[in-house]
Amino acid sequence: MVHLPLHSYFIHNGSIRPNAEFKPPHKTGGVYEVIRVVDGVPLFLEEHLGRFFNSARLSGTEIHFTQNDISQFLSALITENKVDEGNILLLCKKNLKAFFIKHKYPDESWYFTGVPCGILKAERTNPNAKVFQTSVRQMADELMNRDGWYEVLLVDHLENVTEGSRSNVFFVSENRLVTPPGHEVLLGITRQRTIQLAINEGIPFVERDVSLNDLPAMQAAFITGTSPKILPLNQIGNCRFNPLDNIVQQLRKAYDDLIVDYISGYKSL
Repeated sequence: MVHLPLHSYFIHNGSIRPNAEFKPPHKTGGVYEVIRVVDGVPLFLEEHLGRFFNSARLSGTEIHFTQNDISQFLSALITENKVDEGNILLLCKKNLKAFFIKHKYPDESWYFTGVPCGILKAERTNPNAKVFQTSVRQMADELMNRDGWYEVLLVDHLENVTEGSRSNVFFVSENRLVTPPGHEVLLGITRQRTIQLAINEGIPFVERDVSLNDLPAMQAAFITGTSPKILPLNQIGNCRFNPLDNIVQQLRKAYDDLIVDYISGYKSL
């Protein structure tokens, strides 16, 4: 999938350039992050940049800028484009680029009705590194477009659910929060924040394998990610779930409050 920049300007190796000069990459590979901007603030920027550099280390990608440099580049990108809301794609293969991309956020009603999710038997290589992997992305997009799923969950060769094609997944079982082990998935920023929120809220939490056979016994499920935030599921394949589960809605509200606090703290610096 080729991403093209929105608005007027993009970043190329630290320089602001007009979008007319943008040349999209033609091959897969390269590390990347998608950072959500709310009220002019790049959410959880420190964690995103930390993961960006960790992905580069795991994949052997060299980044010739510091985290502070990139933070300033993104601030300039937001200012020059005069954009308060949206998603920024930050990527590096040989050159560092950053630009606003198309986004689609869930309807507010979906946080109460839930969304349907399909199943895709596929595995990402080096799952802790956020690297463009076109084949998995294409298979997921084709399945979602064909069957009308909001997202699809990846299932490995052992029949274990690992993560969404562009999200992490959590389950509620006997009032306990369950998510697949961290070494098997991309360590999403929203995932990490959700785990910390569960600890803060006193919700029992465990990381363990979740097989397809386990799904019918789960009382609730939700996905996490930059665009969906904490989004309840009403269906995974043929299994139905309660999107209004108390634990799911408690965490969803806590995450929304966390965003408000983060924006306030960022603007006070």
